[in-house]
Amino acid sequence: MILKPACALLLCSAGLQLNQISHAADADKGGAAWQTIAPTNYPMQRKWVNSNEHPWQMIGRINLAGRGHCTATLVSPDQVLTSAHCLWNRETDRWFPAQYITFVAGAEKDSFQGVSNATSYKIPPSFNPGKLSSPESIKDDWALLKLQKPLGSRLGFLTLTNEKLLKNGQNVFQAGYRADRPYVLTVESNCSIAEFYESRSIIRTSCSTLSGDSGGPVLIKHNEQWKLAGIHRGRTDKNQSLVVSIKNVRSSMPEE
Repeated sequence: MILKPACALLLCSAGLQLNQISHAADADKGGAAWQTIAPTNYPMQRKWVNSNEHPWQMIGRINLAGRGHCTATLVSPDQVLTSAHCLWNRETDRWFPAQYITFVAGAEKDSFQGVSNATSYKIPPSFNPGKLSSPESIKDDWALLKLQKPLGSRLGFLTLTNEKLLKNGQNVFQAGYRADRPYVLTVESNCSIAEFYESRSIIRTSCSTLSGDSGGPVLIKHNEQWKLAGIHRGRTDKNQSLVVSIKNVRSSMPEE
C-alpha cells in the first residue's frame, strides 16, 4: 500500500529552547498536576515518567553539539537506535560527525543514568535527507549509533518485537523528549496502531508528537515484557505519528 499524500511530515528542529513547563516539581511525575502550567493545547495524555526506572532508563537524548536534539533507545550494550534525519545538519548539508553526537541515557533535567559519545553510525544507503516525504526515505529513516561506552551492559537494552504481534487497534506506548518538555521523558500510553503502509514498513498511530520525539521508541508490552515496535519518524497533517517499523531495521541489528 502506498503512503497517502496527506501524510505531510514535520521533523525535529534544531535550536530547541527550554520551555517553562520544564520547571515542574519531581512530585508531579506520573501524574497530570504539572500540566496545569502547560500550554492549553498540550496533550494531557503525555505523562512524565521516572527515567531511573525500567524501561525508561534505556531511553535518552541524542544531543547534536548544541544544535538540537532527538530521542534514541539502547538496543544493544553499545548501540542506540534513532532517526537518520536527526543526524543531518541542514545548515551545512552534511552529516554530523560522530564525535559531536552524545547520547544521554535516562536524561532528566540535571541528572542522567549514563552518557557516551558516539564513535560511528550506520544509515541505510537509500535514505535521502533531501526527499524526506518519499515513502522510501520514510521507511529507511533510521540510524544505529555505536557508543564509546557500553551503557546497555549496565542499564539494559530493548529487544525487537515480532512483527506478527502488531495489528490495527493495538495499544502502543510513545516515548520521547518533546520540544515543549525537552529535559524530561514523557510517555503517551493510551494510543494505538491506526494503519500500516508500504508492506507494513511504515505504521501510523494515534499518538500525538512534536519535534524532539523523532527517533523515540514506540513500544508494546507482550507477556509483561517491553518490546520495541518501531521509532517515531514524523507526523501527519492531523498530528498522528508516523513510525518506522522495526521490520526495516532488524537485519542490521546485533544478534539477540
